[in-house]
Amino acid sequence: MGYNILPSIDLYWSSDPGFRVDEIAETMTVKRFKKILRNLHVNDNTQIPDKTSENYDKLYKIRPLLDLITQACQKNAKDSSSQSIDESMILFKGRSSMKQYMPLKPIKRGYKVWCRCDSKTGYLYEFYIYTGKSKTGTEEGLGSKVVKMLTEKLINKALEEYHIIITFDNFFCDYTLMQYLYENGIYATGTVRRHRKHLPVLVKTNQKLAKGQYKWRVKGNVSFLVWQDTKEVLLLSNAFHPKVGKTTVLRTQKDGTKQEINCPLAIKEYTKRMGGVDHFDQIKSTYSVGRRSRRWWVRMFFFLLDTSITNAYLLYCQNKNATKLSNLEFRVSVARGLISGFSSRKRRSGSLVNYICRKKIASENRQKAVHVVAEEVRFTNVGDHMPVESPSYKRCRMCSTKEKDKRSKVICEKCKVPLCITPCFTAFHRKG
Repeated sequence: MGYNILPSIDLYWSSDPGFRVDEIAETMTVKRFKKILRNLHVNDNTQIPDKTSENYDKLYKIRPLLDLITQACQKNAKDSSSQSIDESMILFKGRSSMKQYMPLKPIKRGYKVWCRCDSKTGYLYEFYIYTGKSKTGTEEGLGSKVVKMLTEKLINKALEEYHIIITFDNFFCDYTLMQYLYENGIYATGTVRRHRKHLPVLVKTNQKLAKGQYKWRVKGNVSFLVWQDTKEVLLLSNAFHPKVGKTTVLRTQKDGTKQEINCPLAIKEYTKRMGGVDHFDQIKSTYSVGRRSRRWWVRMFFFLLDTSITNAYLLYCQNKNATKLSNLEFRVSVARGLISGFSSRKRRSGSLVNYICRKKIASENRQKAVHVVAEEVRFTNVGDHMPVESPSYKRCRMCSTKEKDKRSKVICEKCKVPLCITPCFTAFHRKG
């Protein structure tokens, strides 16, 4: 349903060929699907710890699946020397103490997710769902705490195997964090806010730089840069020294011409490596399986499902021997693989379920209802509407009511609805 979106779930089971999806309708009934969706649970609600308990977990209802997906993301990951940390959002407009409001984000209301992704492919290595402000206050800022938590598993790899460069924006970055990462073998680059502690006096000067000019200072193993682009850019890095690797970038002028301006290597590399989480979000949201729900944890469930599919696709793309597939083709292949060979319906090939594209319309006396069939099907070429035998008795869509149940083994070959051979079959196909 992620790549074939319809306005209503019922339409996937409609016998109107403009809506019906046979691969879904032939796998299970709409009632069965809704029942599964309604009764979907991930954890035992009877065992939820009390809010006053030390073991209380705001994410208890989704915790088993959350831990499983987190482990799978790390277990199947292919190591990368360039990764980025940023925030993502899970859309939710209901009531929840964990919901955040981000006015500058495309998704303004929902759950905040801290992510660590591959800078090039967008593969999600690790993530953390933000549950709100911690009751135990610490001197350490939230951004710094998040980076340390998401890079904890990289420390041994960085020291023993290869160099890792992490990029993040000014929400996370400060001098103390940069020094901590360097001491643990992790290189990092990030933009920084002017009011952060331990920045050089250079920040406080109001000297205006020409476009392309930059100044820098080095303290310990961390370098600080101020570069003038259209706006002033402040950056900290323990990976790139300002003296090494001067480069240029192209900027479009007001008259449409391109102009090269000087740019420090650290800033150019930051721009190149920072988009991993955005790339992951873009791929994930293209054919998202998420649906609206009043239950807060269901939105997280769909996020985890989309994450699994997206990461699986990105791993598939890294297999050089595999047939090249687009994101859409991969999702179609996964969907067909999951439902292949399964069906809860034993019926003859080509038979369709009753029309459910529109609700039943009650008659004036509310004693009976006629199931609506699209007029272009019901009244077109009536001579081609032949009665055929059904494998079982079904309720007549013309005369059967709750008070008086009438069943027939005859269905209309074109309309695909059961009808009494007389008089309902003729009356059903006659206007007025």
